Amino acid sequence: MDTLSELLLIGFSHRTAPVAVREQFAVRPDDLEDCLRDLVAGGELAEAVVLSTCNRTEALVFTADAGSAKIVHQRLFRNIDPTHLYEFRGVHAVMHLMRVACGLDSLVLGESEILAQTRRAFDTARRVGSSGKVLNALGKQALETGKRVRSETALGRGTLSVARVAVEVIHRAYGDLADNSALIVGAGETGQLVAKHLRSEGIARIDFANRTPARAEEAAREYGGRAWSLDQLGEGASRADMLIVCVDGAPGLIDVEGLGKRRLRRRDQALLIIDLSVPRAVDPVLSKEAGVLLYDLDDLQPVVERNLQARGDASREATAILVSAVHKFLSLRTYAAFSPAIANLRRRFGEVREKTLDEVTGGKATARELELAHELGKRLLDLSLEHMKEGARRSRSTEALSREYDRFLEEL
Repeated sequence: MDTLSELLLIGFSHRTAPVAVREQFAVRPDDLEDCLRDLVAGGELAEAVVLSTCNRTEALVFTADAGSAKIVHQRLFRNIDPTHLYEFRGVHAVMHLMRVACGLDSLVLGESEILAQTRRAFDTARRVGSSGKVLNALGKQALETGKRVRSETALGRGTLSVARVAVEVIHRAYGDLADNSALIVGAGETGQLVAKHLRSEGIARIDFANRTPARAEEAAREYGGRAWSLDQLGEGASRADMLIVCVDGAPGLIDVEGLGKRRLRRRDQALLIIDLSVPRAVDPVLSKEAGVLLYDLDDLQPVVERNLQARGDASREATAILVSAVHKFLSLRTYAAFSPAIANLRRRFGEVREKTLDEVTGGKATARELELAHELGKRLLDLSLEHMKEGARRSRSTEALSREYDRFLEEL
């Protein structure tokens, strides 16, 4: 029995949509709360959570409304080519969310950032009030599963991320980085992670540029480089061998005019630019300049494929944990559906206990007889509830779920 037939997940990711599409429908962090309020505004969707990262945007909703999919399309994915979207219901929606939280559906298999991004998505929905009893419980189980996979399997060893893959591309381009310098645009989480990996590779200098100058100055002090304002990007880039861009909601922030065509042509070697932003912050036209070598997220795919092969065994290790977590969640949901029956059972046990006690004692039970009657009733009720829990656990076996999970993966 599928107790989550009213659960629906609709979205796209790097698997189904190129970065040119992902950047159009990404939800900026500043817009997420309004997006959630809009999704549940009409009352048709009982609960909603939206996860939007550089590589995916997904809406997870819980509702009895038969037109829920149409509502999500209209309010979040209007005008998108439907071939870029996937749609999962019931247990498949649960499986997909678990895969996402574990890093099994990421561009970089087992990446370290997605678990925190998933947590923020559920925290925001809870704060706004768009999530409730069902999605809060599902989010908690997904986050616990992600933690287990990271701590108990090889996916948690040798942390991988988009930032790490970007630095691998840089390393392949330059080899030893002891004589090279980088300018990182964006001093947030991803920018800091790129800087950390570059420093571990022995790069000579790391500069920062950021919308908020104070953050750029703070990051530059930590890494021993210089802080640049966004107005000084051209000058800053002219002094660097590579430009790594990690900013949100700034399409076209960096273009030929800003970097200076003359500066680009005077360089001894091409400027390597890696754009990790969605929407893309670097104008794709720059790739046509002779003095530029430009990569965006989609261009990192060959490196990602190599990581995917290396982590194949680890993903298989994670499967047992994931299936067990799905089984646990469904069992709890099935048992929760028994709540009215349990309440009635408790009431009937109490009635029968009192009636029987009166019949046996003629309404003159001693304190000891009352204590024994209540203890016996409690133990019999606990035994009955344990049988109900066992029935919930067996309503869908782990073996059956494992087979269903295999079919789910085949259809992705």
